[in-house]
Amino acid sequence: MIYLDNSSTTKPDEKAVEAVVKAMENFGNPSSPHAVGTSSASALREARQMVASAMKCDVSELYFTSGGSESNNTAIFGLAQKNSRHSKRIVTTDSEHASVEEPLAHLEKMGFEIIRIPTRRGELDFSRLREALSQKTCLVTIMQVNNETGALYSLERIREEIDESECGAFFHSDCVQSFMKVTELFSKYCDASSVSAHKIGGIKGSGGLYLKKGIKIEPFVKGGGQERGFRSGTENMPGIMAFSAAVSAWGEEKRERNSHISSLKSLLMSELKSALADKVVFNLPQSSVCSVLNFSIPKIKSETVINSLSAKGIYVSASSACSAHAKENRVLKAFGLSRELAESAIRVGISYSNTEEEIRVLCKTLGEVTASLLK
Repeated sequence: MIYLDNSSTTKPDEKAVEAVVKAMENFGNPSSPHAVGTSSASALREARQMVASAMKCDVSELYFTSGGSESNNTAIFGLAQKNSRHSKRIVTTDSEHASVEEPLAHLEKMGFEIIRIPTRRGELDFSRLREALSQKTCLVTIMQVNNETGALYSLERIREEIDESECGAFFHSDCVQSFMKVTELFSKYCDASSVSAHKIGGIKGSGGLYLKKGIKIEPFVKGGGQERGFRSGTENMPGIMAFSAAVSAWGEEKRERNSHISSLKSLLMSELKSALADKVVFNLPQSSVCSVLNFSIPKIKSETVINSLSAKGIYVSASSACSAHAKENRVLKAFGLSRELAESAIRVGISYSNTEEEIRVLCKTLGEVTASLLK
């Protein structure tokens, strides 16, 4: 098996799997006052410290959630509601993840004004952003890395635009694809940021929300008062422990892992050119993350290529798993791709566990598949 759909999910890190087993053994409820509970509570505190340290934030600013979608929804609805008396204008982009776009569409129905800034060719239109921020604004929510094209946006520059405009907006960023892979720290520039464990070797069902100290928003989940009253419900200890272990493992080898991923991306582009020549079109943003490459093979539908590769034990994707059933890919349309290129787009998600040999096999097989389909 050659797995290159790491933007959708990653194979759990060995240390994360070990952490799950340990959490199962240390099965107490962290809220219980007895020894079994306090042992679990101690493990929870250590996990929070590990993840907060990687985020470069205080432990009081990190809340564990079920993943990126919950974190995005919680931040967007919470911050919009908190700042709605100031303004009902929200600024975002035309290519956000569904877990950002859908809450915004819901808020739009509730009377909020949603301004979507163009991101053609993966570039944020800062003149349009500046114009949008010239009025009082409730919230700015812009992802750090686009999950389909790999486009990388500068949080520092966005923060500068918000501050200079004096529009009064909170700044939230979906950092699910960038966490541990980008040097720019979201905690330095954002009021809130969302991350997910299974994108970096953790397991599904666990994530985090960074919320800057001093900002209080209405809890999305009410009940027993866990997560310091912010998110009720017994903590998902296996998921949290795996998240912490994955963060620890990546942090210990961060430079090496990201350098390896970058070299594999360069090799992938080179090998694709050799194998496909003028049959490949790279959908490259001006600035991008090391782990994502999007390209098109015109005249061949993505689904056909993916199925052909899958039959040979090679796994890539056409788009975000969360938008795979949409009739039209709005993110690639926003990027500026023609319908033909969008319908033939392939996304390769690279992880530290991939090898040069896997990249070469993928490209060789793609060459053979393409030649056969274009006969």
